[in-house]
Parts: sequence; C-alpha cells; structure tokens
Amino acid sequence: MRGTGKQQTRRRASVYVLVLGCSLAAMTIAVGAVLAVRVDRRGALRTGDFLEARLYAQSAVEIGQWMVTDTTWRSTKPQGAWKLNQPLGRGLYSLYAVDPVDANFANNASDHVILTGIGTIGTTVYKLSVELEPFGPAGLNCLASAMHTNTAFDTTTTITISAPLSSNGTARVRATGVVNGNIEAVGTIQLDGGCTGTTTTGIAAKQVPTSSAFDYYIANAVEIPFASLPGGAIKNALLTPGANPYGPTTHPKGLYLIRCNNNTITVQDSRIRGSLILLDPGANSTLKGSVNIETDDPALPAIMVRGTMSFGWTGDLLESNGSNPNFNPVGSPYQGITDTDTADTYPGIIKGLVYVSGDLTLSATQTYNGAMVCGGTLNATGPVTVTHDNNLINAPPPGFEVSYRPMTPLAGSWTRVVN
Repeated sequence: MRGTGKQQTRRRASVYVLVLGCSLAAMTIAVGAVLAVRVDRRGALRTGDFLEARLYAQSAVEIGQWMVTDTTWRSTKPQGAWKLNQPLGRGLYSLYAVDPVDANFANNASDHVILTGIGTIGTTVYKLSVELEPFGPAGLNCLASAMHTNTAFDTTTTITISAPLSSNGTARVRATGVVNGNIEAVGTIQLDGGCTGTTTTGIAAKQVPTSSAFDYYIANAVEIPFASLPGGAIKNALLTPGANPYGPTTHPKGLYLIRCNNNTITVQDSRIRGSLILLDPGANSTLKGSVNIETDDPALPAIMVRGTMSFGWTGDLLESNGSNPNFNPVGSPYQGITDTDTADTYPGIIKGLVYVSGDLTLSATQTYNGAMVCGGTLNATGPVTVTHDNNLINAPPPGFEVSYRPMTPLAGSWTRVVN
C-alpha cells in the first residue's frame, strides 16, 4: 500500500537531515585535520629550529677548541666574548671563554678554560658549555734531564745520573771521566772517557728558563740584605721557615733572596730548609764546606742563581764541627724531629731544583736529588750523583712552566646551559 504524501515528505526530510549531518561531520573532520597539520607543522618547525640552534652552539664550541690550538691564545684572547652574533646557516652563533680559576688566561698555562657556545634561530636559543683542561708536561722539557746545560758540558770525573744528561750545545767526557747514564746533545759528544749509557746527537734544543724566571722570587721572597751577612757569608747558619738569623722576618716556605750586587758571596757549613735565591753574585762566589739544603715546598727550587757560581761543598754536615749550631731546634725540625743538643749529623745533599743562569762548576764530591739546569757551561771536576725528581716536569717551580699546553675537554663537563 502506497504511503500518503505527508509520509513521503517526512521521509525526504529525514534523508536530507541525515545527509546534512554527515556533511557537517566530514567538514569538521577535514577542518580538524587541517588544524592538526598546521599545529604539527609549527611543532616541527620549532623542533627543527631547536636542533639547528643546538648544532650552531656545538659549532661555536668547536671553533673555540680550534682557537686554543694557537700557542699564543692565552696572551692574545680576552675574557668573555670571542665571537659575537656571527651568521651561520639560518641563524647566528656566539662564543664566550672564561678562566674559572682567576679570570686570567696569561698567568698560568695550567689553568682551565670554560667555553660557552650559543646558537640562535629567531626566538630559539641553545647554549652549550664545556670545560677544557691542559694536558702534557707543565714544565720546560729541560726538567726531564737530571743535568742540563744550555751551552756546553765538560767533565773530568764520574757523573752518575738517573735521567739523561743533556746539552743544547756540546758535551765532552775527558779521559779521566765517565758518565753513568745517557748523554744527549744538540751538537757533538766527545767521549775521551766513558759512558755506560747511550749517546744521542742532533736532538732538538730543550726549553730553558728566560730572564723572567726570577720575577716571581723577586716579588715574593723575603729579602736578606747583603750587608747583614758577616764577611759576605752564610756560614754556620740555620735558615728555614722558622729561622732567619739575618733579619726579623721569616718566610712561611723559607723563600729568601739576596741581592749580591756583584759582591762575592759564600754559603758554608749551613742547613737551609727552603729556597735560596742569589742575584748577581761576584767572582769566586761559592758553596763550600758542608751543606744540607732542601726545598720546603717541592713546587719551589732549592737554589737559583742569577749569574755564575762554583759549588765546592762536600761531605756531611756536623753540628759538632767548630762553630756549627744546633741545626734542628724547636721551630726548625729536621724530618719532623727537634732537639736541644749539638750532636747530630746531616747528610751533605741538595734536594730540589738547582738553577744557575750562567756558568756552573762542580768541584767536589756532591749528591743531589732533583735536577740541575745551567744556562752557561757546566763543568764537573768532582764526582757528582744526581737522582732525578720526575715530578718536576709535571709540577714545575715558577719560572719553569711552559707558556703553552694543549687543551682537551674535561670528562663529564659538557653541559646545556639553561638560564
């Protein structure tokens, strides 16, 4: 039975509403899809900007690592900005560098540096930092030798060494001499006598101190006036962080300096715990008798001489010998021990770095523990034993540091910087 017209009309209206609803649903889905695509696109762009900014920051740090391969960077680069808003790709990069120790690159080749790279694209900023540390020896390579001379070495006696004897010039062992150890020289090695080790010529000249090596000591030592030395001599004396017989002031590390002004000075029959710095000694200046000299701080030298010197000391130091005092009273212990008597014996030895900027003559049986560096000719006529201190090359005294050390990232120091 066919429906009435009214029923047919209602049926057509229902179909229309259904079609319209489906169309609206489809439109809503389509609009939503378009909006989602737009949101995803903006998110992708932001992600792309972030990744690219990070890449620019990494590039800035890498540029900084390349810049510190310049051996002069510590003296030529400032604290702070090294590169500022430099174009790169779609954005910019900046590079900053600071010394975290004392904000001074130039004063110590062993100080670390913190590099911070900044990458920017529009409003997206990424900061990345890394701390660089130096590697390789901190000291001049002359400190790797037991004995080193800048011009020539000459011996007529027995030299016993635990590390090489080196010369930036020539080396000669005369007929009565023998070197128990290795000899290295830039120039010739003449063996009229013997050598129990190897001999190597044509080496690269080793680094030696410059005239500025004395600057630290001039600025920091307690000065002993030359006029206060009876007869121009440190004799029968105890000089330590706790004792200065030549003035009211002591130095906590026993760092004492004497300006000789070309006057002859003698160091004799004395115990020194610290560092003795002699500037411009006159002719015939010498260490003689018996001495016991040991640096109070391994990072400081035992003796430094600006000029020429002769070392003629030998034998043990005896408190009972003549005018010698008690060399280990309260305030100046020897190996942690003090007493009140004058019956002790101290080994004749110099422990620590010995540096003489001019010629040095060794004219008696002597024992050293450390290293010996001579800026002129080193002439040995008395048997000498030098036990090398391997720590000197890695922890050198002031004035003996290299001016440049390569830098490498400190493990675990890569950090994203978030303000």
